[in-house]
Formats: sequence, C-alpha cells, structure tokens
Amino acid sequence: MAEDEQSQQEIRAAHQKRLQQAQAEMQKKELLRRMLSDSAYERMMNVRMSSPELYEKVVSSLAYVIQSGKKMSGKISDEQLYALLAKMTERRETSIEFKSK
Repeated sequence: MAEDEQSQQEIRAAHQKRLQQAQAEMQKKELLRRMLSDSAYERMMNVRMSSPELYEKVVSSLAYVIQSGKKMSGKISDEQLYALLAKMTERRETSIEFKSK
C-alpha cells in the first residue's frame, strides 16, 4: 500500500511539474506576443526550436526590460530582433601573435 501511495505521489508531482512548465511557457509566449511584431514572433519560435538556450536568453532579456519599467515605443521589429540575436550570438575572435626572437 505504501508503495502505491508513493508512486501516486510521484505521478502527481510529475504532473504538477509539467503543468508549471506549460504555464511558464505560455507566459513567455504571451510576453513575446506583446513585445514582438508578428514576423519577429515567428522568428523567435524558430529560434526556440533550433536553439533553446538562445531563446531563453532573449526571453530573459526582454523580461528584464519589462521588469525594469522601461517604456518601449512600439513592438520590436524582425530587423531589430535579428540585430539582437546577432549581438547575443556574436563570438569574439581570438588572435594569436607569434613573436620571433
């Protein structure tokens, strides 16, 4: 009996976790819908599929803008989002110099 109760509790906990994850994802999508133009939103959904880490970074950055109380003039366009994504994925190139003696 105790084993059945424990497995039921584990199932409930897993279900609760899935519900919380689904709610968090819905909140992220709602945030993006409010802040991005339609084409920019589509681009972010593509980014979400191809690079979940980058998607999370962008959503976190946009959430920070909202929480900081900064006013935005209109929605973020696809071009602006593309520039933001380019900055976030920019890799600094290291150079190695050889000095002869």
